[in-house]
Amino acid sequence: MNRPIFSHEIDPDSQEVPKDVAISPAIEYDMEISHHYSHKQLDFLEACADKPSTKCGNEVFKNMLDETTPITDACCRDILKMGKDCHLGLVQIIFATYEFKNFSSKGIPKSKQTWNDCVRRVGNKIGAPDSFEQ
Repeated sequence: MNRPIFSHEIDPDSQEVPKDVAISPAIEYDMEISHHYSHKQLDFLEACADKPSTKCGNEVFKNMLDETTPITDACCRDILKMGKDCHLGLVQIIFATYEFKNFSSKGIPKSKQTWNDCVRRVGNKIGAPDSFEQ
């Protein structure tokens, strides 16, 4: 049985893909998403992604996918401090990816509902951010 030989190293920080490596359709799809955003928008979203803690990011994401994962007040404060534009921008780009695009019709409205719930629960403690329109 023949086994492939991996004779070259791949730089994990490089954006270039070696010519003899096939790119999956899912990766191609996700790479295409970035072409719909300006550099300024991508920089903004990248900065947004650094704002919530990993714990809160996971908590919020699980909440968008199911109805049983609650969001703590601490994580509500995190997403409200992040801001509505950051929150919605990250949600939209996550649900545009190949892996999660089939959940966008549930996840995006749920993320707005979560935002509004956080505004109701802890918004007055941090300056009452705006709710999303229903």
